[in-house]
Amino acid sequence: MIEREGEPFGSLSFFIDVLDQIQTVSMRTALMACGLAAALAAGSARAETGEQTASLNVRQLFATSCGWCHQSGGRTEGRGPKLAGTDKSDEYIINQIKKGKPPGMPAFGGSFNDEQIHAILAYIRGLKDEP
Repeated sequence: MIEREGEPFGSLSFFIDVLDQIQTVSMRTALMACGLAAALAAGSARAETGEQTASLNVRQLFATSCGWCHQSGGRTEGRGPKLAGTDKSDEYIINQIKKGKPPGMPAFGGSFNDEQIHAILAYIRGLKDEP
């Protein structure tokens, strides 16, 4: 007969001990799996945020929000001024985007986050006059 720590292989206490060990190993495995899943989920959330940042299409954002008034992607005057080549400070432009300019320009501070606002600012700074 096979024995384990003095207990015969076929005894009830042997099987209970084996089941306890399996349960302990299973619990450890389950906890490690949960921890791994949580870590992967957190990493995935950060990656998704990074992907969203990388995939932020500032041209589309500008066109659908600002382009109604700032024509040709901000390169020509429309209902709003031409933005290409502006001599306004970054602080001024950010403030205008966030707070608007009554009566014509709406405030976008509640619609855009800081990252989007800074992306729009960079877009404006990168505008070249149309040839």
